[in-house]
Amino acid sequence: MKIPIYILEWIWYIYPFDVKIRPIMWKNLPFRGYVITSLALNVILGIVIFIIKDFLPPVIPLFYGLPSGTSQLVPTIGLVIAPTIGFNINLINITIASFVKDLFFKKTLAMSSMFVSVLVFITTLKIILLVGFF
Repeated sequence: MKIPIYILEWIWYIYPFDVKIRPIMWKNLPFRGYVITSLALNVILGIVIFIIKDFLPPVIPLFYGLPSGTSQLVPTIGLVIAPTIGFNINLINITIASFVKDLFFKKTLAMSSMFVSVLVFITTLKIILLVGFF
């Protein structure tokens, strides 16, 4: 299936993959250490899930907001959903912060990225410790 060229142009316009733009995004971002730490935390958590998936049961409870039963269960690899969502939230915050001029809003986005990553890490760690065979 070929993607029409106008869709590719639209995606390119939304997030240009130009090498010259990336350093500008990082240069104007306050609390770069927090943002890098939050991105690394999500990546490391995803790698750890792939490493320890043999010590986890075939299905794990992930969607606690759903009614009790099989609707809460996902396959073991589904535990990667949480760090993936956290990583995407971080990327969205970085992209928004690169276009905003207000320094306070940029700092708020950087701190919220760290907050989301820490909460994702704690939640995933608690699920792993709850159901893991260690």
